[in-house]
Amino acid sequence: MNGNPLRGVVLALLAACALGPAWPSGNSEDWADSPEAYFLTSEEIAEWKAIGNRGGREIFRERYWLKRDPTPGTEKNEFQDLVLARIKTADERFRIEKTPGSRTSRGFVFIVFGTPARTLDEHAPPSPGGRVGAPVGSLEGNETITHWFYDRDRTPRILEAVELPRLEVQIIIEPSRHSDAIQSPGLVKELREKLARKSIVNPDLIPGSAEPEAPAAAPLVPRGPLDAAVRAILEKAPPVNRSGDSVFGNAVLWRDNGPAETLVWFSLRPGAPGSERRFFHGLVRKENGGDEVASLSQPAAPSDAFSSADPGEVILWRLSLPPGSYDGAFAVTEGTGASARTVASASAKLSVPDLASGFAVSPLLLSRGPGSRGSGDEAAPFAVGSAVVPPRADATFSKSESLWFFVELANAPDPSKVTLELRLRRGTQAVSSRPAFPAQPMSVGAGRSLCGFEIPLSSLAEGDYRLYVMVRDGVAPAEQYTLRSADFRVRP
Repeated sequence: MNGNPLRGVVLALLAACALGPAWPSGNSEDWADSPEAYFLTSEEIAEWKAIGNRGGREIFRERYWLKRDPTPGTEKNEFQDLVLARIKTADERFRIEKTPGSRTSRGFVFIVFGTPARTLDEHAPPSPGGRVGAPVGSLEGNETITHWFYDRDRTPRILEAVELPRLEVQIIIEPSRHSDAIQSPGLVKELREKLARKSIVNPDLIPGSAEPEAPAAAPLVPRGPLDAAVRAILEKAPPVNRSGDSVFGNAVLWRDNGPAETLVWFSLRPGAPGSERRFFHGLVRKENGGDEVASLSQPAAPSDAFSSADPGEVILWRLSLPPGSYDGAFAVTEGTGASARTVASASAKLSVPDLASGFAVSPLLLSRGPGSRGSGDEAAPFAVGSAVVPPRADATFSKSESLWFFVELANAPDPSKVTLELRLRRGTQAVSSRPAFPAQPMSVGAGRSLCGFEIPLSSLAEGDYRLYVMVRDGVAPAEQYTLRSADFRVRP
């Protein structure tokens, strides 16, 4: 997925990019209903509702902002700063009694659409007969209809974002009811829905993919039956998080000249063995509730293709998916059928780059370090070219180690011109960065190459980190890049 050319205008696209509630309810303490969350997409709302713990929601909120950060890895997040500034202004300008201005309809429109080019207020005349008709609803005689206009001369970027030559938003202010209300709310919601994804400039952090999905030429394998109990476990699998006794990971590799292969795994901590045999289950659908394309239920065999910081075992599943975006749910159980006991489960978005559409970059693969490919490694899951790059299954490293990251490249116009730029964050704090430097990829086949980089960890404090890698092909404009990221943990 190439770097988004909208990066330079993302702050202007605040106008029309969120789904979710049509406007604030004003009485919910749920963060998803707060002014900060006016830019949630419908998929993000569903993801938020599925998170059942505080830690997972904190991670979600962090990623909400990072997805929309036009300069990831730097100290500033310009998108977040602008939203918070608009919230502050709305609270000052549009307060109604005890309702904060940012939770009123005018505050909502201001935060989402920005300052209008001009406004016009119409005061309803007193009506001795009581209420009089209005385009939507009715008036009692002491209301104001305020018109907010966005035009080509003064607010061109907003109109470009909503793809309209002109926009007018009407709001009825009712003092007797201590409220205001948007007229034609469906239009507002439609505009936001239409451009929900345009605020997201770090697309590898969002559910799904902005790339068009290539149709599958043939049914995918494996396709095995799933009994009702196992299917219920998979349907309830929580989004990926680091809590509990397991860590979920996934990767996409295409190697040499072959098609892409998707690999998913669970790193399980050692525990008291159960009396039942362990099984691995998987269910993959096209994104957003699409058709089921792959399913599996089989005995769980430990894989030795990984390294781990702690003792335990890693359960691996390999499958081929055509280019596109998918929703995956996976689980390890003791036993199967009605008596199955869940050992680990997770749901995740899977994105397979389209190698036929030009320059492509694989997801990041975090490793303790590379090894040479031996004569017996032809079928090794993580053998690429002449190297073997076993992932750190639990994404945990000690300070005495180095972290290596690897990315595969396909169809680089000139591999010698490819550059990498690194950013490291801990939570919302920028920790370090490295300006663009030559990637020096190693050829692994026609149009395919592999590049890696070592990061010593001795200077890092204990905690959870996110690594960002910006990959430029060296030919396209500098503002176009592919952004990849991965989470890892450092401990003493």
